[in-house]
Amino acid sequence: MELVAAAKRKESEQPRTAKRALIGIAQMQKHGLTAGDLIRIYLTSGDGSNSNGSTHRPVVAFGTAWPSFLDAEDEIQLTGVALLNCQAMLGDRLAVERVVGPRPVAHSVAVSFTAPFASTEFTAIHAKEVLVDIGYVRPGMLVDIGINGTKRRMRVGSIELQNRDMDLDSGEGVVISREHTKVVVVEAPGEALPAESNNGQIAGYDSIGGLDKEISEVRRLIEASLREPHLFAEYGLQPPRGVLLFGPPGTGKTLIARAVAAESQAHVHIINGAEIVNKFYGETEAKLRDIFDSARRQSPSVIFIDEVDALCPKRDDSDGEAEKRIVATLLTLMDGIADRSNDRVVVIGATNRPNAIDPALRRPGRFDREVEVPIPSPSARLQILRKKLAGTPHSLTAEQVELVAAATHGFVGADLEALVRESAVIAIKRHLSQAGVVNDVLSLQAAVSNDLTHLRVEHSDVLSGLQLVRPSTMREVTLEIPNVKWSDIGGQHETKQLLKESVEWPLKHPEAFQRMGIRPPKGVLLYGPPGCSKTLTAKALATEAGLNFIAVRGPELFSKWVGESEKAVREVFRKARAAAPAIVFFDEIDALTVKRGAAGDGTSVADRVLSQLLTELDGIEPLVNVTVVAATNRPDVIDAGILRPDRIDRLIYVGPPDTPTRADIFRIQLRRIACASSVNAEALAKQTDGFSGAEVVSLCQEAAIEAMTEDPDAQCVEPRHFERCLAGFKRRITPEMLQFYADFRAKT
Repeated sequence: MELVAAAKRKESEQPRTAKRALIGIAQMQKHGLTAGDLIRIYLTSGDGSNSNGSTHRPVVAFGTAWPSFLDAEDEIQLTGVALLNCQAMLGDRLAVERVVGPRPVAHSVAVSFTAPFASTEFTAIHAKEVLVDIGYVRPGMLVDIGINGTKRRMRVGSIELQNRDMDLDSGEGVVISREHTKVVVVEAPGEALPAESNNGQIAGYDSIGGLDKEISEVRRLIEASLREPHLFAEYGLQPPRGVLLFGPPGTGKTLIARAVAAESQAHVHIINGAEIVNKFYGETEAKLRDIFDSARRQSPSVIFIDEVDALCPKRDDSDGEAEKRIVATLLTLMDGIADRSNDRVVVIGATNRPNAIDPALRRPGRFDREVEVPIPSPSARLQILRKKLAGTPHSLTAEQVELVAAATHGFVGADLEALVRESAVIAIKRHLSQAGVVNDVLSLQAAVSNDLTHLRVEHSDVLSGLQLVRPSTMREVTLEIPNVKWSDIGGQHETKQLLKESVEWPLKHPEAFQRMGIRPPKGVLLYGPPGCSKTLTAKALATEAGLNFIAVRGPELFSKWVGESEKAVREVFRKARAAAPAIVFFDEIDALTVKRGAAGDGTSVADRVLSQLLTELDGIEPLVNVTVVAATNRPDVIDAGILRPDRIDRLIYVGPPDTPTRADIFRIQLRRIACASSVNAEALAKQTDGFSGAEVVSLCQEAAIEAMTEDPDAQCVEPRHFERCLAGFKRRITPEMLQFYADFRAKT
C-alpha cells in the first residue's frame, strides 16, 4: 500500500496516541488492516523501490494503524518525528506494510538526548516506560518524550539483543520488554545545536507559524544537498553549500535554524559571530578550521553562523587586520566545501544587516541563496498568534484572535511572543487582585494553585498588553501618540471625511479600489492658518485608523554632513515600509520642500533632500500601505514637483472654524474645566468670529487663570471672566492671511 505523507492535525503528548498513523478507513479495509496493527512505514519512489534507487532495506518508521475520518483517503497522517524517522517530507509517497511474525527482544538499549539537560536517575526509568509504550524501536530512531512538563527529543542508540546469536538489521525493529530490557541514558556524541528553544520546547517546523514559504525554501536547499547530493553529480553540478537568512530582528531567522537542527538528522554546529573572536593572533581562524573539520567528519552536517555580519564585515570598511583574516579564512573554508562534492556540509548564515557583509561571501559557491525573512503579513501574524496561544490557557474566540492579528501592524514574531507574555502577566495580576492577594507569597501560591481553571488570558488582557508592547521596527522613530479621537476635535467634518477617504478607505475597503481599478492616494497635504488643528487632525487619523504613526519634523532631518540628510529621509521611509500600514507625518513640510534653486546653485542640502523625498514618493520602489500626511501654513513655498498627482495627491484646506465648529470646541474645552452653568458655548462661539481652534483653547485657559487671579479660592469660571479676556484678546488670523489661502486654493 502506498500513501502520501501528511501532517497530523493535532499531536498528543501521550506516546500511545503519538505513534498512531492515521489512515483512511477505505484504505484500511482494502488492505486488511485493523485498528492497532503494527505497521512499517518507509519512503518509496512510487514503483515499489527505495527512493534513491538502492536495493537495500530503506530506513523505516514504526507506527500503529488507526482510522482517520477525514476526506483525504490517499494520505497517511504522521507526527513530525515519524516523518524524520523514515526520512520523508510532506507530500512524499510512503509504503505501508503490516509487521508480521515474531521479533527479537532487546536486552539493553542506549538512548541519548538531542540537547543536554540535568538528567536524573529517574530519566532512564521514564525513557523505558515511553519505549515500552511504543513497543518497537530501531537504532537511530527519534522519540519525543515529556520530562517535567517539557517536551524533549531522544535518539535510540546501540541495541543489544537478548538472543546474542541473532543479528540486528538496523532497518528493522526490536521489542522493548518491561521485564527483560534495560534502558541506559548516555551522552550524545558530537557537538550539536540545541534542539529546544529557549522555553525548552522542541522548535520543529510545526512549531513555527507564518514562515511556511521561507521554511520550504530552506528545506528544499538544505535537505537536497544533505540527503541526495548524488542527484547534482549526475548533472555535473555542485549542490548548494550556503544559505543566508536576512531580515529585521525578531522575524525568526535563528528559529528556522533551530528548526533545522530539531528536524534534520544531520549534525548541527553553531558559530556565534561575536563569541568566536579571540584576542590572540590566529586563534579565531583556528577555531573556524576546527569547526569545519568536525563538520566534515560528522557529515551530513549543518554549520549555523549567527550574526554573520559581526564575523565577516566588509573588508574595505574595516581598519583591523584581524577582521580581514577572519573573512579570508571563512572564504577559503567555504570554497573547500564546494570543491568536495562528497562532503555533505551546508552553511547557514543569519543577519539583519546583509549589506554589512563582505561582498565576496554573497556569491554562488559560498552563500548560494539568500532567503529574506520579512516582517509578517496579517495572515502570517494570525498563524504566529495561534501557535503562541496554543500553549497558553485563554478564552479568546477565533474572531478576537483575528482582530488582534489585524491590529498588530508591523509586529514581528518576537513582538507577538512578547504580547502573549505581557497578556499572561496582566491576566495573573487580574486574577490575584480578584482573589485579594497582594504581598503574601504563601497566599499568592495558594491562590494560583487552587484556582487555575479560572486563570485564563482574556481579550481585555490582550488589549491592555497592546498598550505596553510596541513593534520593534518602530522603536527608533515612533511618536507617543496621545489618545486623540475624532470626538476630541470640534467640527471639521468635511476635513475628517476627506482624510477617511484618503487613508482609512484603502485599508478597510481594498476590494472597492481593486474593483474600480484605481490606486489609493499616496499623500495628503493639510494647509491653512496656524492653530487650526492640522497636527491634531493627523494624530486623530492615526489613532482612529489604528495605524503606526511616524512623525517627522522638517528641520530635524537636516545634517551638516554631506549625504546624512538624504540618508535620514531614506531611513524614515524604510521604517515606514517595514511597519506598514503606516502614516508618515511631516510637520512643517515647507522647511523640507522649498522650491529648487532657491540657493542659487541648485546644490544645496534642501535641494538634495527634496530630490530624495520625490524619489521615495514616486520612485522605483513603490510605497505600499504607506500614506504621507503633511502639514504647512506656507503652501506657496513648496516645490511644485511634490504637489503633482501620484505624490501629494490631495490638498485639504483646514481653515478657521466656523460658528458651529467653535461651539463644538468650546463644549469640548468647557467639559474639562470647572465652569458655571451660565457659561454658554453657543454665545461664546458667536463672540469669537475669526478665532482659530488654538485661540479658542487659549481663551478658555486664560479665562480660568483670570478666575484664579480674581479669587485664588474660586470654584468655577464665570461668564465675566470670558468677557474680560475677550476684551484684550488679539486675533492672529488676519483678513490678508485668509485672502492669501483663498488665492492659493483658486490656483490649485
